[in-house]
Amino acid sequence: MLLEIQNLEKIYVAGEVRVNALKNITLKIKEGEFTAIAGPSGSGKTTLLNCIGLLDHPDSGQILFLGEDIVSKNPKEQAFLRRQNFGFIFQTYNLIPVLTVAENVEMPLRLLPSYEKETARQRVSEVLTAVGLSGFEDRKPLEISGGQQQRVSIARALVKKPKLILADEPTANLDSKTGESIIDLMLKINKEEGTTFLFSTHDTMVMDRAGRLILLRDGEIHEDSKKRKRK
Repeated sequence: MLLEIQNLEKIYVAGEVRVNALKNITLKIKEGEFTAIAGPSGSGKTTLLNCIGLLDHPDSGQILFLGEDIVSKNPKEQAFLRRQNFGFIFQTYNLIPVLTVAENVEMPLRLLPSYEKETARQRVSEVLTAVGLSGFEDRKPLEISGGQQQRVSIARALVKKPKLILADEPTANLDSKTGESIIDLMLKINKEEGTTFLFSTHDTMVMDRAGRLILLRDGEIHEDSKKRKRK
C-alpha cells in the first residue's frame, strides 16, 4: 500500500474557537490511483493534502507511506522524505517569477543529494516535452499563459519522478477548456508512467474524470466511491 491514513484529526484554534478541520479520517491509496478529494469550501480538502504532504501536522492519527509512519519523523527526516517522494501542484502555480521555465522545473532536482547538472538538464527537457512546453525553456512565468504556467508546475512536480503527486485545485484558476487539457495531461502521465495522483477539487469535470472520488463534508469522509469508470 502506497499511503494509509488512520484516524487522522486536525484542529485549528483561534482564541476560544476550535475548528475540527479533519475528523477521524481513515483511507488507503494504492500505487497508480488517480483520486479526487471533493467537497465544499471548508470541508478539509486542502488540510488533508497538507497533512499528507507534511506541510501541516495533524493533532492525532497516523499517516503511513510505504508502511512507514511519517508523522512521527522529525522535521529534517520529513523534509528529506518530502523532497524524495512527493510532488506538489498548487492552484496558484507558485512559480518563481525571476527564474525561467527550465530553472523553475529544475529547482526540485537541485535539492536532491544526487543532483548532477547535465543529468538534470536532460530530465528537465524530457518533462517539458511531456507537458507540451518544449521551446519554452527560456521564458519567464509571466511571459506565458495561465494554462502554460500550470503545465510548468506539473513538470516541476514530475521532474524528480515522485511516487505521489499532491495537487490542490489544479484547475481552479483556468478556463474550462484549459482545465480539461490539464486533466487530460495528468491522466496521460498517470496511465503511461503509473504516477499516483491525489488532488482536491470542486470542479465537476475533474470529479467525473477521476478513477476514485472521495467526498468530504465538515472534515469527515461522507462518501468514498472506490470503483468508478473513468471518463
